[in-house]
Amino acid sequence: MVNTILYWTLFGVLIINCEFIEFSSANNQLNGGLVSGVHTTYHGAHEAGACELPASNYAIKYSVALGNIESLKHLKFRPELCGQVLTINCGNGPLDVVVMNSNYGGGLDLYASTWKKLTNNMSPGVTSCSVQLSSRNAFRFNGPRCYYKPDSGFGNEYYRNVGLFNTNGRIVVKATIDNRPGEHRGDNPFFAFNFGPISVNKQVVFTFEDGGTHTVYVRDCHYPRNKQFWS
Repeated sequence: MVNTILYWTLFGVLIINCEFIEFSSANNQLNGGLVSGVHTTYHGAHEAGACELPASNYAIKYSVALGNIESLKHLKFRPELCGQVLTINCGNGPLDVVVMNSNYGGGLDLYASTWKKLTNNMSPGVTSCSVQLSSRNAFRFNGPRCYYKPDSGFGNEYYRNVGLFNTNGRIVVKATIDNRPGEHRGDNPFFAFNFGPISVNKQVVFTFEDGGTHTVYVRDCHYPRNKQFWS
């Protein structure tokens, strides 16, 4: 009996240790490490950007157009990074910003309010910054939420275009309905499904980069009539 208890106690410790290692590994994968010396520019515009994020109550008001130059490494722009939060530091302290646009051929393109905050009101131009993926959510509400792509419509059973946001830095890389994958159409994080009929009682299964999933009924996806504009 003593041996059995000792065995299970030892086994329990081993399991806890294994889980701890996996959790640490997941955190490292999430954050991806700090990227330094990224070419950073000023972007003076008021726009929704390629990501076409839904108008909502955002906890973060600062924004960035993310580029694809080599110095960005694992943080090169891809549609899956839209709506994610990056922590940027240009030498005046860190700031959390939302990815809401693409900047092909460039690095970090900071919108006016973001530029002023990160550069301490430096004149528009060029600087160098560090950047890292954050686990902070862009929206004020708790937990993940499914949204239709703004202006895509939501009453058509033969066309659904939805995305998952507020995932604490977990990157959504796939979405399926009835095991059939949706696809990105443009540089936005939404997945388009154009088969059907797709009832509102169907489930959308979103798959994260770490292999986990989050399932939502189509009827629970929110429809925003407008895009969020940033400047």
